[in-house]
Amino acid sequence: MVTREKDLISFKELSSLIVIMIGTKATDMTATLLFDRSLNAAWIVCILSFLIVLPSLLVLNYLLKKFESKNFLEITRCLIGKKLTFIIGFLFFLFALLKMAIDTRSYTDQLITVNLPKTPLFILYILLLLVCLWGAKKGWEAIASIAIMLLPYILIALTLLYLLLFKEIHFNRIFPLFGFGFKNITENSFHFSSMYADAFLIAMMYPFVKNHKTYTRGLIGSLTFTVLLVALLLLLYNLVFDYRSIDKITYPFNEAIRFVSIGKTITNIETFFLTFWLLGIFVKFTIYLYLVCKIFGFVFSIEEFEHTLLPITILVLVIGMVPENDISNIYSVRTIVSSFFEYGLLYLPFSLLIVYKVKEVRSR
Repeated sequence: MVTREKDLISFKELSSLIVIMIGTKATDMTATLLFDRSLNAAWIVCILSFLIVLPSLLVLNYLLKKFESKNFLEITRCLIGKKLTFIIGFLFFLFALLKMAIDTRSYTDQLITVNLPKTPLFILYILLLLVCLWGAKKGWEAIASIAIMLLPYILIALTLLYLLLFKEIHFNRIFPLFGFGFKNITENSFHFSSMYADAFLIAMMYPFVKNHKTYTRGLIGSLTFTVLLVALLLLLYNLVFDYRSIDKITYPFNEAIRFVSIGKTITNIETFFLTFWLLGIFVKFTIYLYLVCKIFGFVFSIEEFEHTLLPITILVLVIGMVPENDISNIYSVRTIVSSFFEYGLLYLPFSLLIVYKVKEVRSR
């Protein structure tokens, strides 16, 4: 497929996509899981998880530069052949599909639990996916344009949240600084490295970024910013709610926006924050849906993969409605899905690099 100039995205657009995709993790049950396993060291685990993933991303970036206009799976096919790539690509597709189904169901449950308790799950879930389907049909460049327009408002809302909650902060709640200890932090840093799996999904769209320098700057710059953003949000939750109670709060972000007020008269301003949060969620899953279909199209050699958007959306709906409750959804299925990243995808770039170097030596 020929990449047209108008399909290429810039540094700002790529950065906006990555910040929205990963940054929103601080507003869902990921935060609760981090505090549950790491106490008030959750923000440290967030940073160390990124450092664990970073070498793999740098290796992948090196390979993308060497193969220029090829995406992650196309490089895999060039190095290890079609058959192995089909297996890896299919597993990659299942990982992305299940991840989207789990997360969309989780956010739908979050909306029902906190904001719309009388709304049927099935109806709200369909509405969420229909918005994502509509956005994905607009194409890659349109999604990136929406992300770059929306991100400044999201950041302004988060800055306002910080300022309004500052008076509720107790800095002594940062202690004990290392939670359960260094061993626990190290183990959980590896376990939660899947927080940054979206960076590997974005590598599927490498040919649609203007050039390698733009991709590198956008990836590393936005990831660094996002890590700091998520870590600061986790630290804010800890300083406001304390680690003794925060692991009992299912959705810390929603609790935080209910906690804020402007003076004694303006108390119910959570709708302001909720609006931008919802817009961010819609963009996040629009990107996910597009990337899932992109991977599916590569695995099964479907050049016009946009035609699979509707069937994949229906499949996400069916899978997402399977778990009986959110506990099963988050704790059981997410653990299995994350294991694929932690023990497979995370090491794939290193394996590909070894094969590349071996072939390079033999070709001399």
